[in-house]
Amino acid sequence: MASYSQIRFFSFQKGNFLYNMNSSQRCRQAIDSCGVDIVEDGLPIQKAPSALFRYKLSEAIREDEDLGSQLGDFLDDLLSNHDSISLYLDPMSQAQPDDTELSTVTDVAGIPQTESLVRLMLGVDALQTRLISTLLEKFPEYIGDEGNDEEAGATKISAKLLRQLRWLDYVIDSSGLTEKLLETLGFVPVDMQREIILALPDIISDSDTNEVSKVLAGMLNETPELMLCILETLGSLECSSGLLQEARSSVISQLLSAEPIDIPVMMRFLLQSVSSDVATPTILRIRKRLDLESVVLASRYQDRSKDIDQTPDVLIFDAIATCLRSHKHLRDAWLKIISTDTDDVGSHTTLDIVVLLIIHQITTYTKRVESILRNKIDSVSSQPTAYTPQLVETTIQKFPAVFSTQFAALLSVSSWLIRTSSLGSQGSRVAQAIVVGAFGAMGMFQRQEISGELAVHIGSGNLNEVDTATRIYLELAQRHPRELRPFAVFIKGLLDYVDNLSIDHIRSIFDTLGILSTLNNSSGSAQDDSMFNDLYIYVRKQLSSVYSKYNRIGVVGTVSLLRQLGGENSLDIARVEEAAGGSSTMATQPQAANIQALRRAVQLLEMLMDSGRHQSWTFVSMTYDELAHIVETKGLHRQLLTWLHENVSSRFAAQFLSDIDGLAERYVCPGQPSVALSLDEEETTVLDIFNHNGDAAGYGMHKLAKRQDQPEDSESVPRLRGCMLACLPSLLRLIQVCEKALSQNSLAEIDALLVCGIFLLPPIDIATPRTSFVSLEPGISGSFTIADSSSSANNASRLLAGNALVDVNEDERRALLDSICHWQPELRRILCSSLYTAANWIREIVNAFADQNTEESRARVVQRVNQLAHIEADLEALAVSLRGNAGEFHPGAAGLIPELSDSLSARPSVPFGGQALRIQPSTPIDAQAIEPNELHSSGLLVEAGGLLLSQEDTRKLVSGTIDMQPAEASMKKRGRKRKSGGFGTSTTEDFAKSLYPFLRELSFSAFQILDLSHEHSAEHRPLLSPYGLWVILRELSAAVSSKLVRRAEKRHLWASKPPGLQFGTLATFSSNIASSTASKMFANLLPIFPSLLAFLDCCLETRARYCHDVSMPDRLSSRNRPRLISIDAPDDVAAVEQCIDLLLQTVSTVLHWDGLQIGSEHSSLVAILSALARQGQHTDDEELADMEVSALVRRSFDYILGIAPAVAVSSRALDILRMLVAVRGFAPLYETKEEVCCMGAEQRNNTMDGQISSFAQRVLNAEWQGSESLKPVDLEYLVAQHITKNPHDSMQLAYEYATQILPGPLQGTADGVDKTLAVLRLSTFAPCYKAVSQTLAALVQNAKLNELSGSDLLQFCSVVVDAWMELCRITQKLNQSMQRSVLHLALRSGYTMTDVFAKTIIPRLDACFFAHREEVVAVLQRMQKCTRILQSICNHSKVSKDTKLQSAVPQTKRKLEQLIFQVYMLMSNNDSLGAIDLGTLKHRDVHGQLVGSQIPRDQLESDSESLESLDVSMASESEQSEDNAAAPQRITEKARRGNGRAIGSRNKIGKRIELLQRR
Repeated sequence: MASYSQIRFFSFQKGNFLYNMNSSQRCRQAIDSCGVDIVEDGLPIQKAPSALFRYKLSEAIREDEDLGSQLGDFLDDLLSNHDSISLYLDPMSQAQPDDTELSTVTDVAGIPQTESLVRLMLGVDALQTRLISTLLEKFPEYIGDEGNDEEAGATKISAKLLRQLRWLDYVIDSSGLTEKLLETLGFVPVDMQREIILALPDIISDSDTNEVSKVLAGMLNETPELMLCILETLGSLECSSGLLQEARSSVISQLLSAEPIDIPVMMRFLLQSVSSDVATPTILRIRKRLDLESVVLASRYQDRSKDIDQTPDVLIFDAIATCLRSHKHLRDAWLKIISTDTDDVGSHTTLDIVVLLIIHQITTYTKRVESILRNKIDSVSSQPTAYTPQLVETTIQKFPAVFSTQFAALLSVSSWLIRTSSLGSQGSRVAQAIVVGAFGAMGMFQRQEISGELAVHIGSGNLNEVDTATRIYLELAQRHPRELRPFAVFIKGLLDYVDNLSIDHIRSIFDTLGILSTLNNSSGSAQDDSMFNDLYIYVRKQLSSVYSKYNRIGVVGTVSLLRQLGGENSLDIARVEEAAGGSSTMATQPQAANIQALRRAVQLLEMLMDSGRHQSWTFVSMTYDELAHIVETKGLHRQLLTWLHENVSSRFAAQFLSDIDGLAERYVCPGQPSVALSLDEEETTVLDIFNHNGDAAGYGMHKLAKRQDQPEDSESVPRLRGCMLACLPSLLRLIQVCEKALSQNSLAEIDALLVCGIFLLPPIDIATPRTSFVSLEPGISGSFTIADSSSSANNASRLLAGNALVDVNEDERRALLDSICHWQPELRRILCSSLYTAANWIREIVNAFADQNTEESRARVVQRVNQLAHIEADLEALAVSLRGNAGEFHPGAAGLIPELSDSLSARPSVPFGGQALRIQPSTPIDAQAIEPNELHSSGLLVEAGGLLLSQEDTRKLVSGTIDMQPAEASMKKRGRKRKSGGFGTSTTEDFAKSLYPFLRELSFSAFQILDLSHEHSAEHRPLLSPYGLWVILRELSAAVSSKLVRRAEKRHLWASKPPGLQFGTLATFSSNIASSTASKMFANLLPIFPSLLAFLDCCLETRARYCHDVSMPDRLSSRNRPRLISIDAPDDVAAVEQCIDLLLQTVSTVLHWDGLQIGSEHSSLVAILSALARQGQHTDDEELADMEVSALVRRSFDYILGIAPAVAVSSRALDILRMLVAVRGFAPLYETKEEVCCMGAEQRNNTMDGQISSFAQRVLNAEWQGSESLKPVDLEYLVAQHITKNPHDSMQLAYEYATQILPGPLQGTADGVDKTLAVLRLSTFAPCYKAVSQTLAALVQNAKLNELSGSDLLQFCSVVVDAWMELCRITQKLNQSMQRSVLHLALRSGYTMTDVFAKTIIPRLDACFFAHREEVVAVLQRMQKCTRILQSICNHSKVSKDTKLQSAVPQTKRKLEQLIFQVYMLMSNNDSLGAIDLGTLKHRDVHGQLVGSQIPRDQLESDSESLESLDVSMASESEQSEDNAAAPQRITEKARRGNGRAIGSRNKIGKRIELLQRR
């Protein structure tokens, strides 16, 4: 039994095996017959095309149903073997080339491609479902067997199994496949999950994307390691908006914890999947969650071998840039967020800056980005969103790779800021920070581009660009000298054009080149020596020129090189000497470099001194000033400083100083010599000005006054051109700065100069001349006599002795001055020259001793300042008395002023009509009588206008003079004037009009005389006279106005200039104030700012005490204030009035300085506000220490408002209003609009905005005197502040202006004056109209229309349209004289209003049209009247031929056409086209009257569809019928009838709107 059973079993097994063999054989034969040969242990061979194979196999299965199941079993057996499964998953081999039946598929490279056997079988419908199930069942079998080697990913069996399912032509059971894949996804490892997820978009069908998306979105939080593949898959699937929102929220929540390398993919998904309606909140969340600093920090420690372009931060912004360039709604949303951002600067700021750079490269967004950047840069300090220079530079340095990718945009933005920013403004400082930060952080290519761009800016000739670019070059040389050194060729190329630059810019260029040329002194390279040698040759050539313009360049260049070689930090001479004295060691390489630098510095000094011996005294003066400048800026080594001080001090004492006995020995005096302006009678030191008075020598007074036994000055004084007195002030400046540098700011060694007297004139008899003589000058004769008595009746020296010229008794001083003005013109000319030198001497004395803290020194300086005011007044009176005479006074400082010395009119001439050309020593020569041949044969040097010319140069000059005279005569006959070199037709006229440009400047130290913080008792404090205070304040106001630029948002509204000229044109070479920055100016001004406020209170109190036209504020009258100025006569009140004006202008300029907005200047802002608050009532230092900025702002505001009753004229009240607006701007988040809306009426009036509006109204109502003298720009400012600062309803107030106030003068009121606004009259109508129009447009632009409901929006629009309509109707009532000024304003404001309606209001009306149909139509109907009036004004421009009016017509017409079509589309979108008619506009004149058309009828009909003749007529018949109640029904009925015929023209109108938008 057992054997039988075994046999049966064996037979059964054998039968089954035979069956299997038969089935396998059959399947192989079927597959082979269809075109694929299955080889044992080898790749299958494909012999037929894939399509043919599938077709044959499908037919075979259809004919034999068992074959399908057998093939399924057969494939299962093939895939069950782990060793051979890859044979059937890899592409099959090709048949032999001689097999013509196979049509192979080739790829792009022409290589044949075949499919795998499994994929070929998946194309058979009967086998697909089962085979897919088999493939997915194989996944678990390979879990953990393939390892995690990423390089083997392509050979993994799991990857090959999954690859078979990709890109199938069709799937029979797609839902089953999707379900099976998702089920498999739940238990496979992470690596397989990643492969399945990435393959899902290529496997599943579109109907299953929603289910897959839900599963993947749920996995975002559960499996963070699969974040990247899930996001990539979700980006390829079509998902619902809700699902994408959930995915975005999950991704944003993981931004902070994500790996840096994953963030670029996350950012790309977030931005690509966002729609326009959710773009804004998504970007806001990204800005809060994306920490770029952490990304950069983490990436630095993870992989440093990566290329800089593949770092995570670069990839993040590359993803952002790609999305921004592709999606407009992302750009608009991001720009809107940045422009309205109120968050503090932080990590999102870097993101915003780079986004702005990315969008800036898109041409259509460039202007918009620049506008946002300008607002961010010009933000006030209390707004923490400002882009400060420190923030920008730090950001670039933190993310150099990111900004390198955006370098083109970064360079473009910096160039734009350099071009458009004012001198010293916040924009120029930000541009400087951008360039410096980029230069230090980026590579060679970027540095080359930056260097070249800066050179282009300097070559532009624009003062703003040149100033900013030169400062940037200098800062780059100071901070990154080695990086800038390869690009020095750009800077050296500028040397060919420096003669057109200012002294400060030339100095900056030479300082930059000096740093680069002395950079590697220790290396001693030939390249560095070559650059220094080139500069040395250049400056030597300039020094040897005969023209002062090139001499200035040479002096500045030489001293700049000297600063770098002999600077305090450049060499250490003590260490060099110590090393040289040692015997054990040799000098090191740095010590050798120091010795070489010292030799070069000495060489430069010798060259400078040698050049001075062959030039003029003006050249020497320039040299002294430039040397003093580098000493003041700590730019010279101590030992070189000592050598310089010893040389100049000895020369100064020998040439200019004397004593009483010395004067008696030198001059013929009938008694003791008389000395003027002495402060100490016991001081014997005297400054002898007369000894070097060039005019006195020219008239021969020196030979008359000097004793015969005295040696000639030529023996000890070098013979230079010009007057030696030209270098006296600059020599004193050099001496005092050297003394301060060597003596720790003490001038005790030279304090005698502070009190010494001045010898102005010898004892000339002014009554009876006895001895006549001929002057040394050709054609000039004079007669002087030495007085035989020491009495002061006829003795000129005695009359001027002591303090006669500056006597405190004004009547006596004026009597003496009247007497002097009747002296001989020659004597007045000599005295004028001496007083001019004395004024400059005293100015330098004040500069030197004003910062000395001793009580005696300050008292003496105050006396000198008081004297200076009278001396300058006397000098001006003498200059005026000489006008028109032959002896007009020419200031000796003309050679120091570039604008004067370089111009033809500024060539110095000898007194009394003598020729400007003469041959040394004194032979008179007529310029017109000189022949070129005679000059050539004479062999002499000729002096012409202070220039020592050679024969050839003289011949050219004479020829030019002779040729020019007929031309000038011809121009005079034609009535034309020759343009002069910047200062009018002659230096004489300018000096007589205003002598301040020809005087030495008062430096920073001189302003310390105003500082009241020094501990001197009030009883012994020296008092300034009103005139002395006025002199100091005039200089201070000019300096402040030239350096502290007003904030950009205020600059266009007003620009007041203080009296006198701005710094930079004064007769001080190397001016400290002109070369200083705004920050340095403010730093020097800050300590004396409280003193300025104290002087302001004192001046206001003094004026109120003497003038009874104002009320004394309680704060000024109740407090026991010490005296700060001395009033000796009621006439001094006039000077007090001028001091008040200057103080108000200075304080206002300081408060409007845009530098106060910088974050680093926050302490300065607090100091300014504390000083203002301290001047107010009930404020002490302890209370100020605990106050916040907003509280300080309120206290400061109250103080400024409190002094308003003490001012008497409207111009000062206007200054106070500007100060109030400036202080209010420091706290924009205090008393906001939302807070004010919750207040009562009385509380609103007491807010800062309410008080500003009320104060502006008081000025407009002429509460102060002099309202008729207000300028048009002042009236515009007042009206704008009255409307915009109104705490109740600014729009309603603008409506009242338009409907009630402005029409007043046009309605025939008495004298044309409106009763509600005192300053409004026919003469002031144009500026008031302009202010109301511009303010109305600004209110509409700044209105938050999105926050208004439908009814509120319509009410707002109704008020706006009514106000605009009244403003337009006013133009129809103007007379012909007013039309020219007002019509242009109406057209400009109409353009703005039309633009606002087209872009802002019309889209909002479209949203609420169905709910408020009739109200919207009513608004549009009234708006149509405005546009028709604007069209009439455009037509009037052709009739009047007004070019100014015509310039505004084209853009206004384009906006009107766009508005017309916007209204048309509004009606079309709401099925109300029947309510409007689109047709030809009737021709009306500017007064609204119909005008007969001159256009032929056929041409009119052909042009009726042109853009410029289109007009929208609203169908409301309320104006044509008295039955207004039926109007809404008519509108609805007509709209219903017109809808049918209007559908055809809608597309045409849409195309025209698109065309207009493109234009």
